[in-house]
Amino acid sequence: MIIFILVTVCIMVMGSDFTALHTFSSYTLAKQIKLGNYIERIEAVLAITWVITLFFKVCFYYFASSLALAQIFELKDYHPIVLPLSMICITLSFVIYPNIVYERNWDNTTWISYVLTVGFFLPILLLAVGFFRGVTGSNKCKEKGST
Repeated sequence: MIIFILVTVCIMVMGSDFTALHTFSSYTLAKQIKLGNYIERIEAVLAITWVITLFFKVCFYYFASSLALAQIFELKDYHPIVLPLSMICITLSFVIYPNIVYERNWDNTTWISYVLTVGFFLPILLLAVGFFRGVTGSNKCKEKGST
């Protein structure tokens, strides 16, 4: 809902062409905000909010990834995975998107097929496999529970 309101305000204030042209149109909009002669250019507040939000988001995803890998490898503690995972993440951050031009080109050419594969076809396949295994596997679970 917040994103919808932010995009709507950006389009209403700056126009659709100008909003589409800028990567961070809300930051550009924050530069234009003036409340009298006292409060001007509040983009610093927006930038600080973005940095804090990004920090907590990265921390949450990193913790979840460390915990998931520890569970996949059946480790008792997730701490031995923290340092190797950080090295992998830092390396991949430089390798996957070397610059914004490459990232936008990849988004325009590859992203749609990738999202369809990973976000649509793979879950459908997993649901189908789970359905067929659940039909045949439910009898085994009942037999084990009754004995």
